Amino acid sequence: MRVDQFVFRNLIYRPVTWIRGQNVFGYLGRLDKTQWLPADKIAAIQLERLQALLPTVRRDSPAYGRRLADSPRTIASLDDLHRIPTLSKQDLRSEKAELQSTNLPALCVSKTTGGSTGEPVTLLKTRYAMAWELAATWRGYSWAGIDIGDSQARFWGVAIDSKSRAKAQLIDFVCHRKRFSAFGFSRDSFPEYERRLKEFSPDWFYGYVSMVAEFARWYIESGRESPVQPRAVVTTSEVLSPDDRAAIATAFRTRVFNEYGCGELGTIAHECAEGRLHTSDENMIVEILDGERPCKPGEKGEMVITELNNTAMPLIRYRTGDFAAFAEEPCPCGRQLKVIDKLYGRAYDFILSPSGRKFHAEFLMYIFEEAQRHEIGIAQFQVRQTKIDTLEVLAVPSPGGFTPEAERSLVNRIRSLLGEDMTVNVTRVQRIERERSGKMRVIVGLPQA
Repeated sequence: MRVDQFVFRNLIYRPVTWIRGQNVFGYLGRLDKTQWLPADKIAAIQLERLQALLPTVRRDSPAYGRRLADSPRTIASLDDLHRIPTLSKQDLRSEKAELQSTNLPALCVSKTTGGSTGEPVTLLKTRYAMAWELAATWRGYSWAGIDIGDSQARFWGVAIDSKSRAKAQLIDFVCHRKRFSAFGFSRDSFPEYERRLKEFSPDWFYGYVSMVAEFARWYIESGRESPVQPRAVVTTSEVLSPDDRAAIATAFRTRVFNEYGCGELGTIAHECAEGRLHTSDENMIVEILDGERPCKPGEKGEMVITELNNTAMPLIRYRTGDFAAFAEEPCPCGRQLKVIDKLYGRAYDFILSPSGRKFHAEFLMYIFEEAQRHEIGIAQFQVRQTKIDTLEVLAVPSPGGFTPEAERSLVNRIRSLLGEDMTVNVTRVQRIERERSGKMRVIVGLPQA
């Protein structure tokens, strides 16, 4: 282990998580063992945690007190889970105050996310639940040969307000990573990215599929060779196509590993060395449903997830809005964690500005998350770029209403960040249609983008 890895692992990350009351290292050690247990033993862990969670939820969450009124008070097996009603993103938004525990522990984490379906949500997570989430994330990275303390080049969003930016910079330092903006870039930005990479020499890359793939194709198409060869590249947030995987692997001369998660739940699945996505079964119960009917292995349906650790704002049978199928065969790696064979998740586009700059879709997601924190009054949204200088925003007003003043504020914020020469038209609608595949394309760019 290099000196910098030792310092960031043991003298920075470990003390920070300990001060925050997050036993990440302890839980990681337990997860490293339980991943090899037989499937019935893992199911027993899930049942034990579910049985411990439900009485607390009934007692402390007014909304769940009502929701579980007709459900069995004793869960004898995981099969009883289907007798509990599912929770939609709209339910989470409209019942937020009553879903939240009346007995909140200290130092909860607040998370606001635009969500892959364009429905902004905010929730609280306990230190205990956050520690288990982080431990599962690090376990997933370990399958790619990554350890706590390794240096990371992060191809990600940059916060758009000063307070959030300062917080992100602090977290980046603790996690031994440097950020490469996926917002407002062009290929002219890549020589500077290359210079910074050569100077930093990161152990691994992490970032949006489309951003890392765009960078990789710049190397391939220009005939350049990357000055760094990361140990692995971990991609996230978007569907990883075979073409994108091949381009990234070729340009950076390394293995690509995929990650799946969502803002509300955190890490859900990671790719092992056999190329299979394993779910974090000790932390959650993942169902795949066609309506209310459980899907058979190989059959596509919506992912519905029960988070087993968070008592601050429990998510029980939460409809993610993403679609997937379980694998029909176990993974050759030997882990008995469930395997997602096919993932029909988010598909984001770039937005082009009239000046020629590219903005990753998450940039607009950040804007709507910021608007949600100010209670702007939008329940769901979709942004379509119809011309190089025109954005069409479909907005489903929340029950409290989306006022003309709020609309002007949103439009002005978008134009101030993307350029004053961008026209932004807002249309209020009752609902936003999904594609035939079941996906919700929240940000739709120009065909050539």
